[in-house]
Amino acid sequence: MTPRQLPPISGRFVKGRSGNPLGRPKKMCKIELLQTAIKFFDELARAYYGKGNAARKMIRIRKVLNEK
Repeated sequence: MTPRQLPPISGRFVKGRSGNPLGRPKKMCKIELLQTAIKFFDELARAYYGKGNAARKMIRIRKVLNEK
C-alpha cells in the first residue's frame, strides 16, 4: 500500500476559509420580482399586439403548433 500523496499546492484549500465563499444566492426582493413580472408582461403584450422580435417568435411557435 502506497502512502497518500498531498495534492499540488495550487489545488489545495486555503487555510481559514471554509464552505462556499459565495454562499447561497439571495432571495429576490419584492421590487426585483415585480420588475421581472413587468418585463415578462411587457414582452407578452408586444407579442400579442404584433410588435418586436417577441411577436415573430410567437407567430413561429403558433405555426409549428398548428401544423401538428
